[in-house]
Amino acid sequence: MTTSGAGDTKLDAARKLKVLTEVPMSFGSGKPIDPADWKDFVRAQNDDLKTGPAIGDRVPDFELGDQHGKDWSLRDLMGPNGLLLVFTRSADW
Repeated sequence: MTTSGAGDTKLDAARKLKVLTEVPMSFGSGKPIDPADWKDFVRAQNDDLKTGPAIGDRVPDFELGDQHGKDWSLRDLMGPNGLLLVFTRSADW
């Protein structure tokens, strides 16, 4: 493991490769997974993840379509106290 400042720890390349290949194979075959391997597997998937603007940063204007085909801009969605827009990752993507 290497550190990248601010207390972050990144997995070295060999450990990352090991957990990204072995944990899914163990999971698929029903073999038990060591908790430390699982923790590193999750960490390896999020290594160097860029999550977007920091809290308080202004985002660029955007336009998104809803499930009914109506387009909404940032200005349309912004309320008097701001806007909380959350995206989640899914295994179906």
